[in-house]
Amino acid sequence: MSYKDISLLQKLLVSLHNMGAVSAKAGKTLDELAAITRITLDDLAAMVAEHINAGYVDFNVDKAGSKRYFLTGRGIIRVASLYT
Repeated sequence: MSYKDISLLQKLLVSLHNMGAVSAKAGKTLDELAAITRITLDDLAAMVAEHINAGYVDFNVDKAGSKRYFLTGRGIIRVASLYT
C-alpha cells in the first residue's frame, strides 16, 4: 500500500511518526501538526480525538500548559502495519 492510498486519519499517524512524536517528551502541539499536515485545527482536533479513543495517540501537558500529542506503542505498531 502506498502513502497516497491511505486515509487522512492514517496519514496523521504517519506524520506523527515521521516527525518523531513517539514519546511524551517528543510530543507535538496541534499548531505544529497543522503546520506540517496542512489540516485545519478543527479537523485535526477531531482526528486526534479519534486516535486517542482508539489508543493510537496520547498527550501530555507541557510547562506552558499546551497539550503535546504523540504516538503510543499501539500507534507505532499501527503505522508499521501500514507498510507490511
